[in-house]
Amino acid sequence: RRAVAVRLAPAARRRLLARMPDAVFLPEAGTGPAARVRTWARLLRVHQYAKNTLVFVPLLMAHRFDGPAFLAALLAFVAFSLCASSVYLINDLIDIEADRAHPTKCRRPLASGRVPLPQAMLAAPLLFGAALAVSLAVSGAFTAVILGYFALTSAYSVSLKRKMLVDVVTLAGLYTIRVVGGGVAVGAVLSDWLLAFSLFMFMALALIKRYTELTSRLDRGLPSPTNRNYELSDLPIVAALAAAAGYNAVVVLSLYLSSEAVTQLYSRPKLLWCVGPVILYWISRALLMAHRRMMHDDPIVFALRDRVSLVTAATVGALVLAAI
Repeated sequence: RRAVAVRLAPAARRRLLARMPDAVFLPEAGTGPAARVRTWARLLRVHQYAKNTLVFVPLLMAHRFDGPAFLAALLAFVAFSLCASSVYLINDLIDIEADRAHPTKCRRPLASGRVPLPQAMLAAPLLFGAALAVSLAVSGAFTAVILGYFALTSAYSVSLKRKMLVDVVTLAGLYTIRVVGGGVAVGAVLSDWLLAFSLFMFMALALIKRYTELTSRLDRGLPSPTNRNYELSDLPIVAALAAAAGYNAVVVLSLYLSSEAVTQLYSRPKLLWCVGPVILYWISRALLMAHRRMMHDDPIVFALRDRVSLVTAATVGALVLAAI
């Protein structure tokens, strides 16, 4: 008998009132300034900025603890964060229809309509421009890394994420680019061992992410994803590949610890041999948690919220500091 509206644009609200003066406008929860900040923080994936702390790894591995090097690494962290947020926006704009049909992604700010599309379309280039400005303050070489990261991430959002195994290799490469960017920013020479370890470790995390997505669909009785080139029957293979990649990362670490470079950088290198079993434990536990349906959609987010993972990271950090 009367119109009921929620979340109308001002012009549409005026037109509705002109036609139906008794229209009911339902109050929308979470429309205050604090709620809007939380919504935009979720849209920009601020919690994902933890991944960009990888830019500090070359700083630590090279034992560069001076002020200028830390400032350069901090600016690199900011540049990667701004660039990543711009790509997240582009990705959400591209996937908005698929997200609306997803059981959990439908609650994302764009898919749910909490952030208007024009605002997101404007914010994406502004964030990328800010990322370029910060990267130029670091160096021209670092700006080239940011441009490469943006190009590869955009290619992943548009096409590569729909290609079987190419997607996880690309994700591993994107994590490793952060390490490369940190090395370029502080002027540290990147070890081949570090790059190889990063590729294998992040390949394992990317495969665990795919495994979790597939198990979620399997448990809900949903068919194989249409926007990914994976089948539900691939679950055992994906789990095996994740374990192989994670364990190979530890093999690379062991080979590095046997090299002469370690004795030159560390006064107590034997302590570093304790790092391998800790990482083996964490990789194995992450796979078991994924198998038990206790893994977050993103293993990085899981690690940041999981007490055991935080203790594991602290243990590794303490061992490295004690070995210096």
